[in-house]
Amino acid sequence: MVKTIIPGAIGHGMPMRDAAEGAARAGFQGIWLGSADLLRPAEESEAALRSAEIRAMGFDLPVRFRGAPDEFREDLSNLPGIADRAAALGANRCATWIAPASDQLAYRENFAFHAERLSAICDVLDARGILFGIEFVGTPKARRGARYEFVHRLDQALELCAAVGEARCGLLMDLWHWDLAGQTEADFAQLSADRIALVHLNDAPAGTDFTECGDSPRELPGATGVLRAEAFMRGLRSLGYGGPVAAEPFDRSLGELSYERALAAVSESLDRLLSMA
Repeated sequence: MVKTIIPGAIGHGMPMRDAAEGAARAGFQGIWLGSADLLRPAEESEAALRSAEIRAMGFDLPVRFRGAPDEFREDLSNLPGIADRAAALGANRCATWIAPASDQLAYRENFAFHAERLSAICDVLDARGILFGIEFVGTPKARRGARYEFVHRLDQALELCAAVGEARCGLLMDLWHWDLAGQTEADFAQLSADRIALVHLNDAPAGTDFTECGDSPRELPGATGVLRAEAFMRGLRSLGYGGPVAAEPFDRSLGELSYERALAAVSESLDRLLSMA
């Protein structure tokens, strides 16, 4: 697996050119790009990656696919140029999350809406050899109060992938959402390594009420042992997964540290879980 840093996920959002050197010194092998990184001159980004000896692993989807048709069309028209720059840097993965509920669209209507828009996105990405990954959001609170539930489990996410195109659409697997959705190690049998675009690792504070929590607060991977990290990592190992693995702790205290100290803490936490795999 490729130990990867997402600077914004640890409270240190900054251009990749500023983040790469420190990340490499802290033992990271890959870096996940923000959309702004792909608007910079390619030569500048290539030089930063080369100097740090670190790999660009992928990037966040820069398309407002949930919004109004004109927003979607505008962003989709800009995607080819962005995807070209990403591919040139070696960033051959892209990911986003799926809202687990809606007040406007019933499940099947919402499914058709997502399948149509994500298919158009995958047309662009797949033509450039970029795997697209969708993240299901498993927190029960994220669905509470909404009129209609939507994709929030692994089987549902896989059904959406199949509608978009299995060879070009996979998953972002997040330990937090896997655990809160009630998935098990056996569920990894539904997956293959080449259909996972990115893995997020984290933990939950001791005493967390999973019926009431949202996306945060979280902890560094392996910090408390509340989430079923060992089973999750065994599942990844059983697939032979070798792609990017990154921490997504949403821990505000990391942002209060220097970038170097935050990197050291995150690196150590990832090493704990990677040793399980």
